[in-house]
Amino acid sequence: MKVTMFGAAQNVTGSRFLVECGSTRLLVDCGLHQEREFRARDWEPFPVKPSSIDYCILTHAHVDHCGYLPKLIREGFRGKIFLASPTAEIATIALLDSAKLQEESIKYKKKRHQRQGRKGPFPLVPLYTVKDATAVPGHFVTSGYGKPVRISEDIEAVFHDAGHILGSSMIELKASENGRRTTCIFSGDIGRWKKLILEDPTLFDEADCIFMESTYGNRLHEEKELPLDKFRRIIVETKEAGRNIVIPTFAIERAQELLYCINHLQREGSIPHLPVFLDSPMAIAVTEVFRNHTGFFDDATRKLIQGGDSPFDFPLLKTTRSAKESKAINFTKGTSIIMAGSGMCTGGRVKH
Repeated sequence: MKVTMFGAAQNVTGSRFLVECGSTRLLVDCGLHQEREFRARDWEPFPVKPSSIDYCILTHAHVDHCGYLPKLIREGFRGKIFLASPTAEIATIALLDSAKLQEESIKYKKKRHQRQGRKGPFPLVPLYTVKDATAVPGHFVTSGYGKPVRISEDIEAVFHDAGHILGSSMIELKASENGRRTTCIFSGDIGRWKKLILEDPTLFDEADCIFMESTYGNRLHEEKELPLDKFRRIIVETKEAGRNIVIPTFAIERAQELLYCINHLQREGSIPHLPVFLDSPMAIAVTEVFRNHTGFFDDATRKLIQGGDSPFDFPLLKTTRSAKESKAINFTKGTSIIMAGSGMCTGGRVKH
């Protein structure tokens, strides 16, 4: 068995691990590089011919783990892509959004470069198009947690809960070659314990080797003030000042966690009941996926939903899909909570 790393090794993004066992070539994750100094790698030819890769398996739906798939398929990959069922739905949304952003970005870059009379480091074409992205879901084969999946004669996989985002998985690969059986675990991104909505990450008793995320491996997460207490204080103080609470919001997981927190604080009466705008079409779409996959939630969240108190639905919540609805927020009187993309304030509705 041989494992080659083509990303997320000595850097954070672009997760791609090629596993070769017997006659099988399996790619674990197929992500985009998001650090500026490594983005050129996405434009380079893939280190092995995409057509020579038999299968792909995904840990989760963030684009640094799945965002290169449209290009891989366009360049010759024809195999199945194994993933957890919520990951399939979220990845479909994320890849279409990624493709649209790339197409729009190229339009603006062309105009800017023409105006400035210069040439950029990359071709003035999108890395992939919306058409490329729509070809990806046809390769998906979904699975739940804890169920062995036969990838090929040489490899079996089991998905385990990673507790990172909805559907995120640690992949336990059991490979057989020359009479020897090897167990490898690919952690993907590991969630924190006691996280809202999701179960804690799975614990393992044994493995022959582990490929583990270590983004925060050299630091302690210490809060002098509990995040929920801090959030409560900010909302109350901003309301008293007669201002709006504007939250740059990541569409996947963070938006849903914020809705959970706001609903909880309103239920206990520790914050005023304010209008809440979810001003992100992508976050709205991902929240629908959450509503359809309650079996992946922790016990506390499932009990809330069974009691008729979904954290993703409350009286003063308004979703704004269209640009017209988004612009109308500007005319809302009084204090509001506005959750808008992008989470990094690099674009999107939050800038407005």
